[in-house]
Order: sequence, then C-alpha cells, then structure tokens
Amino acid sequence: MVSKNNELSKLDSNYKDIVGNTAYNNKNVTIKSIVKDYSDKFDTLQVCFISDTHIGSSDFDIKGLVQNLKYADSQENAVIFFLGDGLNTAIVGSKSDTYEDVMNPQEQLDIFSKVLKLAKGYSREKLSGLLKKLNDSGKIVVVHSGNHEDRITKAVGISPTKIAADIAGVGDSFAPFFANTDLILRQPLSPDGKFHFGVVTHHGTGIKNIDGTFRLLRNIDNADMCVIGHTHQYAIKTDRTISVDSNGEQYYHDVICMSLPASGGGTYGAGMSLPNINKQSAVWIALSSQPNPHKDAISPTGIKQRAIVPACAFFSPTNSIDANIEAEKVKLAENIIAQKTTVHAQNLNKKIADLIGAIKGFEKDTREEIVEKIADEKLAEPEGFLEYLSNKNKSNPNDSISSTDKNEKELGE
Repeated sequence: MVSKNNELSKLDSNYKDIVGNTAYNNKNVTIKSIVKDYSDKFDTLQVCFISDTHIGSSDFDIKGLVQNLKYADSQENAVIFFLGDGLNTAIVGSKSDTYEDVMNPQEQLDIFSKVLKLAKGYSREKLSGLLKKLNDSGKIVVVHSGNHEDRITKAVGISPTKIAADIAGVGDSFAPFFANTDLILRQPLSPDGKFHFGVVTHHGTGIKNIDGTFRLLRNIDNADMCVIGHTHQYAIKTDRTISVDSNGEQYYHDVICMSLPASGGGTYGAGMSLPNINKQSAVWIALSSQPNPHKDAISPTGIKQRAIVPACAFFSPTNSIDANIEAEKVKLAENIIAQKTTVHAQNLNKKIADLIGAIKGFEKDTREEIVEKIADEKLAEPEGFLEYLSNKNKSNPNDSISSTDKNEKELGE
C-alpha cells in the first residue's frame, strides 16, 4: 500500500517536471526577499518611496524627482524604494497615447538608468571611501517593474526596468512582482540589539483604493508596512492584525497600509493625479523603534502587546527645499523692488522739486506784473466825490482849514 505522503511527493515532482520549479503567474520570482542590515550604523532610517514617475510623459515631474534624490544623496541614512511605472512606455495598443510621449521607450530607459545610478550614490568619495562591490545597490533597496513597463515585457519578453537596473548596477534590487524587505535597525533595548521592520512592496493592480494593499498581507505575515503605487492616489491607513511569535503566542501587530502619489502619467493618468501645484513626488518616513508603553497589557483573550514597536514620522524634505527656494526668490524680489523704489523715488523727488520751482517762478512773475500795472495806471476819483467835498466846505467853512494851520494858530495864541 502506497502512503499518502509518497503520492503527494509524486504529485509535487510531476507538477514541477511539467511547469518548472520557478513557474508561477508567468513570473520568474513571485516574492523577492531582501535583507538590509543597518544595525551596526543606524537606529533611524529615512525611507523614501517613489512611484509612477512616468518618465517620458508630458507631465513627468523632473524637478520633484531631482529634489528628492538630492536630499537622499545628502543624508547618510537615507534609502529609496522605486515602486514601478518609472517609465511611461506608451506603445501601439496601450491606453497611453504613444504620440503624446515626449520620449521614445529607449530614451526613457536611458534616463531611468541614469536616475537609478544617481540615486544609488555611486561616487566612492561620497561613500566615505568604503569598498563597494559593483552590484551593491547602495541607497536603493527595491526597484519594481510596473504595468507600463510590463507592456513591453508582455509584448517582446524584455523588461526595461531590469535592463535599467542592470545598467545602473542595482540589478540585485530588481523585483518584478512582490518584495519582502527586512530593514534591521539598531535597538539597544532588544535582546540582540536589533529591531526588524518588514516592508512589503508591490507596484499595485487595477484596484483603485488602498484596500488593495491588503492583498499583500495575505502573503506576508511579518509586514509592518505594505506599500503600493499604481493608483496615483496618496492614502494611508493602519490595520491591526494578530500575529504569532516564535513561542506560538499571539500578539497585536499594527500594519501601515499606504498607496503612493504619482508625479507623472500624461493625459492618460492625469485624471488620477493631483494638479501640479499640489503634486507630491515622493513619500518620506523617518523610521525607528521605541519601547511599547502597553507591553505588559494582555487582552481578555490572551493577546499580548509587542515590547518594542515601530516609530514612524512622515515628513517632506522637498517642502523645506521649496520653502528655501521661495524665500530666496522673495528676498531677491524685495531687493529689486527696493532698488527700483529708490530710483523712482529719486526721479519723483526731482520732478516734484522742478514742479515746485516752476510754480514759484510763475507766482513771482504774476505778482510783479500785477504790481507794475497798478503803479502805471492812475486811479480816478469816485463819482460824486468832488461835489461831496464842495458841499461840505460850504456848510462848514472851518472844516476847510487844514489841521496844520489849525495847530499853528493854537500855538500862536
């Protein structure tokens, strides 16, 4: 009698002989496991998630991408996840308009490979002289392929994202489907001095809301964060799950589920993107760990709390960069206005002085002309004035004596 175990083993072996050991959903790798151990360097990581840049589309936000990469390059503890649709790759038959793209697919691939190389932090000087292998991904943790690049993969079997990653020397970070990344940080309070933070990433599917991230949770148990792109909608929610530790005990496990914004997409993706003025081209998280103040609490059903939990703070370094740029613009504008105001004020003061001088000259000339006319023209006696004097003298003869004669007569007496 053949045991059921032998029958199952035969079934397993027969299936693998037919389809191959790696066949699953037409992908070479279903879930790629990545381990990044920073426990000898950092207790805090600055994690950048970038998705749906759509290089080659008319509204690709090159400025936003460059600003984020500059900031990452300036921070020793910064790491980057690229979550797909880095290229727009519109082809005949796709929803995107191939004539709307401002670059052809080859040009897009060339630009993306340069972006990855710069994001990697390739300069040995910037790596403080540490010897790095050529296939070391540097700051880049994951590079996903998206549905836009997969158009070409499905059509001709070539992955533009993988090619770009290989050119940039970050091929080990390429993950065509899921990636399960274990970020290990320094945490002196844990038994081994380390803290593990699980990040599950995937480009995303046709689901238009954040609930699609829960598909990742069904496959990965140790995820502290699940992140997708594709939807062009920035949304975050936290889900409380129950996990089982190595001792078989249940504990509460809070998982952050997030979908990322887009920084491009062309006319096809414009309806799912924010206007340029509100566009956010990346999401940054300061990731560390902390003791759980509720670690001793146990639920009525015996579910425990973890002793050490993640500490996540969302921030936007490009906002400060933009603020500095705007401040410089304002300062420059103020200086220009001050200079222009000074020049205009001087000109205005001169014009006012000239006007006042002209008014004073006009006033002087007018006064002199009036005085001159009055002096040259004799005044005529008022009508009836001479008759009035004659009548007055006749009625009062003494009044006709002048005051001078009168005074002399009085003195004589």
